[in-house]
Amino acid sequence: MTVDQVRRTFVLLTAMRWLPTGLTVPAIVLIGQARGLSLSQIGVITAIYGTTTLVLELPTGGLSDVIGRRPVLVAAGLLSVAASLVTALGTSFAVLACAAAIRGAARALDSGPLQSWFVERTLAIDPEASYRKGLSRASAGESIALAAGTLAAGGILAVTSLHASDTRLIALSTPFLVAAVFGGVQVCLVAAWVKEPRRATRLGLRSVVADVPRTIAGGARLAATHPTLRRLLVVTAAIGVALASIELLTPPHVAGIVGSDSKGASTYAVLATLGFVGSAIGASLAPAATTLMRRPSRVPLVGALAGAAALACTGAQAVGVLTVAYVAFYVLLGVGGPVIDELTHKSVTSRERATMLSVGSMALQGAGVLAALAVGPLADHVSPGLALAAPATALALGSLALVRLPAPSALNATSAQPQGQALVSKS
Repeated sequence: MTVDQVRRTFVLLTAMRWLPTGLTVPAIVLIGQARGLSLSQIGVITAIYGTTTLVLELPTGGLSDVIGRRPVLVAAGLLSVAASLVTALGTSFAVLACAAAIRGAARALDSGPLQSWFVERTLAIDPEASYRKGLSRASAGESIALAAGTLAAGGILAVTSLHASDTRLIALSTPFLVAAVFGGVQVCLVAAWVKEPRRATRLGLRSVVADVPRTIAGGARLAATHPTLRRLLVVTAAIGVALASIELLTPPHVAGIVGSDSKGASTYAVLATLGFVGSAIGASLAPAATTLMRRPSRVPLVGALAGAAALACTGAQAVGVLTVAYVAFYVLLGVGGPVIDELTHKSVTSRERATMLSVGSMALQGAGVLAALAVGPLADHVSPGLALAAPATALALGSLALVRLPAPSALNATSAQPQGQALVSKS
């Protein structure tokens, strides 16, 4: 494969990974309500998903660094399919909670191996090749797939002939069934297209069990001691606070402006789709922005500072101002996202690459969970619009970690090197 072919494969597989997620976004809460669950029960199910993902992030990242990217990606895809089917057919709290745990495990398995494969495959073909364009296009493809899936789910629900309730298969089951089909296609594509160098040593179960903790420990030490990675994790956590807050506070804020929950929900659905599109536009602008600003770290710094201002403006009481600020927020964060990924990859070696991406994902999601616990009560005391000023401030302060960011370099965590990790070229 050429570098261009690897890039196209990476972008397509990324889009195929997120299209099923987009299909389920509009229905994930509503299907629980249709099965008779209360909002508090749905909240518990959401917490189960988040907790499962957080607990498994580092072990699954270490597993990918030990046994390879392809088997972990296939396992993630199969679990995603299973979660969609269980959600579509589940009728009780226990079953839907089980589906959330499966979905969380799939998300943890998925949070790094494909991107790691792309970077390593690119560098294996041409050690001097830039992978910035691929990261940018994949990020844009992810957002476009989410937007397309969200819109498609609305169309699917509009034409489905299934009943709204009282049967195992209901109208809201349809997007999950379609998501399972696309998830199965994605698994087949991963199995066919994700090729890795043959390993010199075939690892047994005992070696895998021993190597994963060593890889995790080495990655964690690297994250704590590497000057560039440490700062990038601070910024990632600040972004997690901002994303969790805007997703939690914007729906009730919009509903308060338009005067009803139902109208607010439909308005927010349009707003969310525009946000996905804005994120795609921002990601596609990342290479040009990096060239313009010359120093890569300036791109996420400027994007995060301007994004903080946009986030604060989403508290406006006019729908037009809110919409512009909301889309601008996602565009500005979208520009910096691929650059942060690139800086991370340049700071690690293949031995801890997926583990470090899992550390970043943990920082993003962990900070988001804490933010949700904090800004919810704050919004109850003031208003959702005013409460958005707090995460905006956190994002602005966190972005300052990028000021005079040290140049990235792969300071190898030798203790993270798994036994049997040596690779040989594929014949």
